[in-house]
Amino acid sequence: MNRRTSTAAALLLLAACSGRAEKAALPDAAAATARGVRVGKAATRLDTGLARATGTLRAREEATLAARATGQIKRLRVEVGQRVRAGQPLVEMDPVNALIARDSARAAERLAAANLSAAEKELARSRVLHEQGALPDAGWDRAQTAHDLAAAQLDQAQAALRGAEQAVSDATLVAPFAGVVTARFHNAGDTVTMMPVSPILTLTDLDHLEVRLALPEAIEGFVKPGQRVRGVTAPGGLAFEARVRVKGAVVDPGTRTLEVLADVAPGAGLRPGTLVNVDFGGFADGGGLFLPASAVRSEGGRAAVLVVASGKAELRPVDAAPVNPGTWAVRGGLDPAAEVILDPGSLAAGDPVVAVAR
Repeated sequence: MNRRTSTAAALLLLAACSGRAEKAALPDAAAATARGVRVGKAATRLDTGLARATGTLRAREEATLAARATGQIKRLRVEVGQRVRAGQPLVEMDPVNALIARDSARAAERLAAANLSAAEKELARSRVLHEQGALPDAGWDRAQTAHDLAAAQLDQAQAALRGAEQAVSDATLVAPFAGVVTARFHNAGDTVTMMPVSPILTLTDLDHLEVRLALPEAIEGFVKPGQRVRGVTAPGGLAFEARVRVKGAVVDPGTRTLEVLADVAPGAGLRPGTLVNVDFGGFADGGGLFLPASAVRSEGGRAAVLVVASGKAELRPVDAAPVNPGTWAVRGGLDPAAEVILDPGSLAAGDPVVAVAR
């Protein structure tokens, strides 16, 4: 009895072991070779909400002043670093030759006026004689022509006088706008020429600065004139605010950027020539999806991503471009609900995968 019981128990144990062995011997082949991958859905907004562009501060107005005619500098009224107002005299050129030319032009103008007066009197006498039949038509025509010629000569003399007076005025260089003298190239007594141009002073408006930026093509759709932006100087880290005034319409084929000009709000310590980094806040609110750069690869010259579909990696071409070194903006070709493989590495389309982290 005990022997039969022992035999039956042994058979039951063998059957149970055989059942477990059969189950262990039937693994899923795809699961055995599937590669674990980290997946995630594309973000509809960046965590920072910022896109960065690098640029340079510069003055909205800067002028290099030069003499309007060849001559000698008589006096420099300002020094480098001096603040001046609009219209303030800065440089005096020697005006002797200009004054002589003006006096000569005035004399020529008086002579032309006298000739016209005489021609008008002659014309009046000729009209009376012509009406009485005492002056032939040819004589009347000559009187009219002489009058017209005298009138034209007076116009010419008056124009020459205006030019001479302007030359006297141009002997004094004035500030075209309020600003600071930032460079001086000559001293009193130096002779300067009009051609080639001899610069004398540089005037810069330090109170009205702008920043010139190279905007990545990928985010140009999120930047609009009138938009407020924030930036910092580099180095220095001095913060400032600006308002976009101009967004270029042409993309540089080499850098794939557009020129953007933004007016900088007044702030202490800001100087033309300083490098700056500007963040365009809230650009991701304009729509689109965003992925880490590691998830995007190039396939046949186009951007593409791998997504998990039915346990395999599936290639999806997308319309995408870099926003910054670590982020790509996707504008088309990707379902927002798709599980994107974030670090595909050498993974190929069709390879079996299993999501191990999200």
